[in-house]
Amino acid sequence: MNPLATFLSGSALLILFVYYLGTVAQSRKRWAGTLLSLLVSVFFLVTYAKMGLKKGIDLQGGSTFVIQLKPGTNDDGSVKQVGKDSVDQAISILEKRLNPDGSKDMLVQPTGPDRIEIQMPGVKVEEIEGVRKTIQQVAKLEFRLVHPQSGGLESKIGYVKLPVKEDGKDSEKELLVKNRADLDGKYVKQAYAMPDPNKGWMIILKFNTEGAKLFGELTSAHKGERLAVVVDNVVISAPNLNDAIFGGSAEISGKFTETSARALASALENPLENPMVILQEGTVSAAFGEATIRQGMLAGLVGLALTAIFLAIYYRVAGMIALAGLAVSLISVVGCMALFQFTLTMPGIAGLVLTIAMAVDANVLIYERLREEMREGKTLMAALDAAHDRAFTAIFDAHVTTLLTSLILLELASGMLKGFAITMIIGVFSTLLGALIVTRVSLHWFVDPGIITKLSVAEIIPHRVYQVMKYGKQFVLWSTALCVIAIAGILLKGEHSLGIDYRGGAKISFKLAPGKTLTEQEVVTAVNGMKVKHEGKDEPIGHVYVQNSHTAGGVDMITVRTEEFAGAAVQTKIEHDFKDRLAGTNLDTVGALIGKELAGRSAWAVGLALIGIFGYLYMRYEFSFALGALVSIFHDCIIVLGFSVIFGQELSLVHIGAVLTVVGYSVNDTIIVFDRVREIIRSRQGTITELMNEAISMTFSRTLLTSLVTFIPMMVLYLFGGPAMREFSLPIVIGVLVGTYSSVFVASPIVLWHARRTGVSLHKQLRSEPDEAALAAP
Repeated sequence: MNPLATFLSGSALLILFVYYLGTVAQSRKRWAGTLLSLLVSVFFLVTYAKMGLKKGIDLQGGSTFVIQLKPGTNDDGSVKQVGKDSVDQAISILEKRLNPDGSKDMLVQPTGPDRIEIQMPGVKVEEIEGVRKTIQQVAKLEFRLVHPQSGGLESKIGYVKLPVKEDGKDSEKELLVKNRADLDGKYVKQAYAMPDPNKGWMIILKFNTEGAKLFGELTSAHKGERLAVVVDNVVISAPNLNDAIFGGSAEISGKFTETSARALASALENPLENPMVILQEGTVSAAFGEATIRQGMLAGLVGLALTAIFLAIYYRVAGMIALAGLAVSLISVVGCMALFQFTLTMPGIAGLVLTIAMAVDANVLIYERLREEMREGKTLMAALDAAHDRAFTAIFDAHVTTLLTSLILLELASGMLKGFAITMIIGVFSTLLGALIVTRVSLHWFVDPGIITKLSVAEIIPHRVYQVMKYGKQFVLWSTALCVIAIAGILLKGEHSLGIDYRGGAKISFKLAPGKTLTEQEVVTAVNGMKVKHEGKDEPIGHVYVQNSHTAGGVDMITVRTEEFAGAAVQTKIEHDFKDRLAGTNLDTVGALIGKELAGRSAWAVGLALIGIFGYLYMRYEFSFALGALVSIFHDCIIVLGFSVIFGQELSLVHIGAVLTVVGYSVNDTIIVFDRVREIIRSRQGTITELMNEAISMTFSRTLLTSLVTFIPMMVLYLFGGPAMREFSLPIVIGVLVGTYSSVFVASPIVLWHARRTGVSLHKQLRSEPDEAALAAP
């Protein structure tokens, strides 16, 4: 889109938004809000139509690599440490090697002082091995003289034995060559491949002016001797110097294939100053990505449809009006991602589903307050304004905590989880727009003229006071037992409770073709006894764990877990042996170093989220409330992680994203309860226990409703979204159930227990009034 048009449109929408907030007259506010809602929808729909959504590698297929630069060697033999210049040079070289003509939509960017991330959409599975070699090849070219008695000597001062390649393949032969280069490859200004008249392909080198002079002097001084062409400490060829070469060019012949000759020529023309190792890799075939999109979209549409049906049945006319706000929220999220070209990933689809739940949650909160206001005898118009005003504080606090956890995830996460964090951040603002402006304005169009004078709402929980605080101790004991079971589940599985994100390794997922089957034993038999070259030696691949899975959406998957170095070889072997039965593959490898770092970052993410939420609630409420929320969240995190392991999952970075989502969701529920407790204590008379029971009972309906509208779409994702979606949705499903329970039955008893134990706050323990009935609480 035209940047100027985008800027002017955004400015106009911002001015209209400010006018909406500033105007007092209801008729003008109604018109301004309506115009704002329509223009926002049109703006984002046009943006999406023109720019579209940028799909992540997990959805369109391709590869992503995280590589680390290692110290290199300077010309004088000293160590060349990794610095900013080294990273910049490596990025430039990698772009030239991997995208020489600039036609590929790839991304190469630094991710730390010695790390680089490479994203290559659209790369075919059969091309990945070549990409790995291209990335890791330093291509340090040297010319070294060969000792005249190389074949008969084992060692000689000033010389070193290096392996030799014959016909482009590794061999057992070695040559005794100078231990320092007689001429360095830095003088090469051009390298290209061309057919070899004898056999195969060869590489032509062109030297710069200084290099041509030095090469001529070297060949002139050593006529009749052999000069080894060494690349990365391997002898590629060692021709005899029959005459001096002053033409400024040289040939490297080694019976190359066209592909290997072109790759080596590109590498020699763009050598790296620091060697690199691949720490993490993810590869998704195009077919696997297409299947993920279909599964995610199906799950999202089914979840949206079920949510819409639920709203229409329960809230009737008000529910249908709320769908307008929900539609604008979703349009805003998708349009904003298109405008800023944020990448849509698989977790991002889950974020869209959760945005639906957030939007419904805000509307449910407003409608439940509306029902209470009307119970007190207010007119519908007065009740509508009062409901929005009184619900605003709880909605704002809940969205702030969700924004906080999403920002932490955005900062500390990497790869696809950033897509989830971005979707949730945009969702926070779009939900506020939909619930506080679109739905409110839409309702006023029906209420102000008197078209609607009464709202009929179903009731699933009878309106009465429940004695929740009476059983506070029992609830806390039950929660403690659940936490013990969860921790025991993790401890019993030991390191097998951790996925490759944390302990390193490789995970290969194979999507079976429709109507095809592949047993676990067939896979184990196919890879049994395999050996893979690792660090110069043939290593057995070790233990292989194979799992077959099936989803309600009709997708069959085979997942294979093995050692990191064996992942690519196992993938190639299975694809070759069972190619007629497979429809797509996905490879993820994580080195042990990355695993340790991810574990540390995950702990930081959860820890910062807990500290941030505690501090915010302490400022907004009081210490007792903040403590109750912290204990409740900690309880939820333990149970979500533990029961995910008990139900057969391995903990990964995806689970940390899910846990942070659950933290935000749980705190939302807790804030709603706390907000009502604070309001009741301020405005009514009675004992602490009575007032807290009344406040909690008033939020039961809202808590159950929002849990249902969140549970439904996430359960649909779990059933129909495929294995990758199931990994993300299961912990959230568990978290919704546990978070709903803890916000009522754990957080509130803890608040009362702390206030009574310390005698501080809860409005000085309701003016220090004795409350013997509350002694049953812990």
